[in-house]
Amino acid sequence: MSTSEPIFKQLGIKTLFLVWGAPHGSHRTQLMADHLGMDVKHIHIIARQGIFYAPFKYTYQFFATLFFLMRHRYQLIFIQSPPIFAVLPVYVYSLFSSARFVIDAHTRSVHGPPWEWTAPLHRFLSRRAITTIVTNIYLQKMIADWDACGFVLQDPPIDDPHINQPMQLESDAINVVMVSSASPDEPVKEVIESARSLPEMHFYITGNHTRSNKFLIDSAPPNVHFTGYLRDEFFPLLHAVDIIMDLCNEEYQFLSGANEALWLGKPLITTKAPVLETYFNRGTIHVDNTAEGIGQGLREMKDRLAEMSADMRSLQDIRRHEWWEKINNLAHLIKRIDI
Repeated sequence: MSTSEPIFKQLGIKTLFLVWGAPHGSHRTQLMADHLGMDVKHIHIIARQGIFYAPFKYTYQFFATLFFLMRHRYQLIFIQSPPIFAVLPVYVYSLFSSARFVIDAHTRSVHGPPWEWTAPLHRFLSRRAITTIVTNIYLQKMIADWDACGFVLQDPPIDDPHINQPMQLESDAINVVMVSSASPDEPVKEVIESARSLPEMHFYITGNHTRSNKFLIDSAPPNVHFTGYLRDEFFPLLHAVDIIMDLCNEEYQFLSGANEALWLGKPLITTKAPVLETYFNRGTIHVDNTAEGIGQGLREMKDRLAEMSADMRSLQDIRRHEWWEKINNLAHLIKRIDI
């Protein structure tokens, strides 16, 4: 369970959570910082991505990070990865200070494209970190194979999603949200195909699909709604729907949308994959990422909504206790280091 004072405040350690990027997307960083008592710093210069922009962006962000750390003298720095290059200025800073660092490695940072080519650098930096946080035991084993310390910690509890007023959706329909980042590893096309056979349901697909999936948007049936990227409206939408769906073709991915379903107590439909089946083992239907599999899961969920909602709420207590127990273990690991 959480304590009245964040754990790093109790330890008297000046701690930073560093992100190379704009403050949007996954809520993991801000939630962890709030729970643990860390400052958060986002360092970024332009939103554009690609090989042409990366050298300019990363050079600027390297020196901006180094100057920021030298000015504020943080003792412990958590760094979100990818990009693993964000850890480099922190490592340099640690060489002439007593500061230590922890890498918070998202799945794509250590497994699969587009960052697999940075594995040698990740291995070098993970060996010098206190630990590298990952979301499942499969990735922890990969870190261990590098002769580095890996620590499993899933996304934090969401205790206060800041919902001023839920969205008003179709009152005579079952409303489903697909939490999406418009990533190519998401079965958006299959969700749309399943929606054609389920006119009694309305589907709200988040993320900016305008450029990548314009044809899908134009050809979608009338019960499919593309919301675009949502900031303030994101949690009100999740609170208003009956079912949350988060799907991905990556085998070892831990999905933030699934975690948000957990902490909002919403029935969840997600992908059949070992990581997701192990962690989301109540209130959830796991499906194949095909139109047929998704449609079958939605029909089953429709008939079991009340049961699945109760099961998801019971899972909250289990996962909350586990998360805080892991945080205490992480704090003990950090306390053993001379900071």
